[in-house]
Amino acid sequence: PASGPSSSAAAPGGLITRYDEATLKKVVADLGYSLVDTDVSSTGKPFMSVEAGDEVAFRIMGESCVGEGKEQICQGIQLSTQFGETAADLDVIIEQGNRTLRPAKLFRVDSGMAYERYLIMDGGITTENLSTNISVFVEVLQIVLERL
Repeated sequence: PASGPSSSAAAPGGLITRYDEATLKKVVADLGYSLVDTDVSSTGKPFMSVEAGDEVAFRIMGESCVGEGKEQICQGIQLSTQFGETAADLDVIIEQGNRTLRPAKLFRVDSGMAYERYLIMDGGITTENLSTNISVFVEVLQIVLERL
């Protein structure tokens, strides 16, 4: 419902230039992950909730959005997840993760921690690159979960 204009998100050469729900659903399915739901955030940004195995869940949200409703175009996506309170030393996990897990952006939220990765789609990216970025996000997420 929140996939943006009905025109394709593929630019000449097959590059993906924006948040496109249909393309993201296909990439998620091809990776063997489960789509839990799709919705729109309280700020009007489209998102989908994804599960990538036991206890591995994350959100794909449209970012850098212009326009509203069906006319909205989001030129980036953010992969994100949050972790609640834990006995682990989050400050150490955040410091080590940000230093050693290069694609990771770990930071404190309330009494827990968040992990994010932002993908710029200006100029377009290939489906393979999008798939790789999502799978690397999940690989790093699994490493972070092991440290908790």
